[in-house]
Amino acid sequence: MGGLSSVLNIAKEALLTHQVSVQVASHNVANVDTPGYSRQTLEVGANLAVPSAIGSIGSGVRADSILRHYDQFMTQRIFNQNSIMGNLQGQEDSMRIVETVFNETSGTGLNNLLSMYWDSWQELSNNPEIQASRQSLIQTGQAMVDQLHFMGTELTKIKYDIGVNLGAAIDDVNGITGQIADLNNQIASSEVGNHQANDLRDRRDQLVGELASLLDITYLENSSGSYSVMLPDGHPLVDKGASWDLDWQNNQLKWKSVNSEGIEITATIGVGDEVGGKIGGWLEVRSQLIENDPNNYLGRLDAFANALIREVNQQVSEGVGLQAYDESILGTSELANEAVLTTMLDSASAVARIDAGVIRINDREVGKVDGAVAVDGLAMGKAANAVQAINDATTGVAARLTTQVSGAAVTPIPANDGEVISFDLNGITISYTVDNDGAVPLPDDNDQATFAANMVAAINATLTAYNVDPTNPVDITIEAVVGDGTNGGAVNSIILRNTNAGDDSEIRITNLSSNPASGIEANLGLTAGTYRADATHNTGEITLFSRGPFTLVAGTDDRVLNELGMGGGMYPTDNPGDGRFTFSSTNGTVQYSLHGYDYFDELVTDGGTFELWIYNTNGTLALPQPLAIPLDRVYTLQDVVDAINVTITNASGGAPWITAVVNGNQLELTPDANHSYAFGKDSSNLLQVAGVNTYFTGHGASDIGVNPDMAKNLDFIGAGTVNPFGEIFKGDNSNALMVTLIQRTEDIAFTGANPGTLDGFYNTLVSEIGMKGKRAAQDYEFNELVSNQLNQMRDSVAGVSLDEEMANLVKFQHAYTAAARLIGIADEMMADLVASLNR
Repeated sequence: MGGLSSVLNIAKEALLTHQVSVQVASHNVANVDTPGYSRQTLEVGANLAVPSAIGSIGSGVRADSILRHYDQFMTQRIFNQNSIMGNLQGQEDSMRIVETVFNETSGTGLNNLLSMYWDSWQELSNNPEIQASRQSLIQTGQAMVDQLHFMGTELTKIKYDIGVNLGAAIDDVNGITGQIADLNNQIASSEVGNHQANDLRDRRDQLVGELASLLDITYLENSSGSYSVMLPDGHPLVDKGASWDLDWQNNQLKWKSVNSEGIEITATIGVGDEVGGKIGGWLEVRSQLIENDPNNYLGRLDAFANALIREVNQQVSEGVGLQAYDESILGTSELANEAVLTTMLDSASAVARIDAGVIRINDREVGKVDGAVAVDGLAMGKAANAVQAINDATTGVAARLTTQVSGAAVTPIPANDGEVISFDLNGITISYTVDNDGAVPLPDDNDQATFAANMVAAINATLTAYNVDPTNPVDITIEAVVGDGTNGGAVNSIILRNTNAGDDSEIRITNLSSNPASGIEANLGLTAGTYRADATHNTGEITLFSRGPFTLVAGTDDRVLNELGMGGGMYPTDNPGDGRFTFSSTNGTVQYSLHGYDYFDELVTDGGTFELWIYNTNGTLALPQPLAIPLDRVYTLQDVVDAINVTITNASGGAPWITAVVNGNQLELTPDANHSYAFGKDSSNLLQVAGVNTYFTGHGASDIGVNPDMAKNLDFIGAGTVNPFGEIFKGDNSNALMVTLIQRTEDIAFTGANPGTLDGFYNTLVSEIGMKGKRAAQDYEFNELVSNQLNQMRDSVAGVSLDEEMANLVKFQHAYTAAARLIGIADEMMADLVASLNR
């Protein structure tokens, strides 16, 4: 049975317990404003009762543990909400700056400047002979150019600033993950039994919340109390006492680690939405400002400038100013020294499909490449699919097929000696006299292989003779070969193919006949028609053209590259087996290739021409009609130069009235002292593509400019056109009126977008930017309310209430006082007992 000693012990335990309660409550009061702090309470319980004759007698109170009031589910919800809020904040802050670039509320917005530009053309059409109108056109054009430059530069600056923010945020991430790992070690070492390191856990959760605001994460707690923190794709950031870093490399967010051999390995972890948090928000906006992406904000601004340059230049190039040109013109467009790679696809794997995303060019994904059955040894269908997929991916690399057409196997001619078979190949007549005379050499054309070989030799001899004739403006770059079942034609068939790599120009077969008309032309196996490279008319090759070096990646080995004929070893520094290569003009090029023009896709070489009017010094016509410069099948700028010079000398009787040359990768035209010239209709688009007689220079928002030749000599601005009689009238406004119609043209083509008007395309871009910024702000405001509600719900469990804590302190104080009084009572009772024993 308990005695006074038991009472004293109960009082002592109560005193100590209530003292700890006061200490815990004081700790709560002290941390009422500490971010992430969770309210703590002392968990107490009754000590085991002591059995006695009269029953169990209580033995007082004990302190079991200090409880951390913590709602794991709500905490997880808050972390997720932190990531959403961070993402929206990153977007909103960045979009607010982007919106200022596209601000159309002031009078200096692009819309207003574009309207002023069209008004200047209208003014010029009203007064084409007045210099003030011409000067106004130059000034309004320059104002618009300056605005486009400003917008492009500002977007680039914003992208740079976001990059700086990303670098700082990634440093924060790395610092936080290191701290979480340290706290994991401290928590694991300090927690014994069921007692938790509450304050350390609060600090760790606070850091996890900060980390979640920067990027999306998932986390879990293991048996030791440590957290494992991972990215959504599974890459670890923290595991127990270890942490991993992120890095910003080559404009990509990378996860870094070191393998067992001490070699650093990295992995790209995303570019926007999939990253989440503030970093993901910044990355998402930054992705709208990256160069060479036709679908983002910068790319669409470039597409607008590109279309404006193209449409205006195409019309202006066919016009004439107040006088003909009596001086040299240097085209404003410069050919790039392109990287040109031609490869033959592997026919053995022709039916194999390459899945979307397997091929990446310049770090942009290429869509799927469907396989197709090889045709006579060539993977024609797969080559066509590969070209389509690469071009659709807008990687900065253009892919082309090479035209090839083959007939059925020739049928040997049993007799008909001396009869003539003929047909026209791209306008050149091919004639062959049947040899069945029985004389040496044998066999004759009654042998299938001999007939096929003789026809091929006749075709090539005729084309060679045509091409070496200096009076022919352009070469017919076609060759004939005998089919062998592996080169795209049946055995002993006639194959016709373009000789220039990536030349998809037409091959035209017409006027198949025989003389006398015996029908033996059918024995050729050829079918009349016009053929251009497609899924059944190509050489099984693909040719890639790039204005700069390009990198192609297709997995970690060369399996896919081998299917494309691009396996390792194409050039000395191309490592086999690594599934990638980087190709530049030093590895392969075509000098002066027309593909090097920014606007090459606008060039029409199949049957395209442009008109050149030539005048004497007294203004009279040197020729009664304009010269139609043929550009059929031109492949290089030197081909264009040759076509111009030969056509002129043919017409002049050998005199070089106007001389064309390649000057620094640009087309230059120079008249002699006795002649001048003007331009007429251009069905080839060469003048626009080469920048000859055009208003604008450049290709996009960053490099658009006003043609300095026109700015220097206002008389050259082509407000009029040369009339059918070769006359130039100063009051002619016909071309200026045509330019003003561009403003309302509804089928203008834009890179990466549907056709429409210039105004409509730009206004859609401005509207989308405004809506995205507004939506980010609205979503942030809504989610801020959600966050506040979640934090209130968390605080209802884990938050410190001063009123409650003060009430608890009073309660604990009274309990402590009572326990102290109990000691005093026990002491008095003991004193009474001792005193009675001393009597």
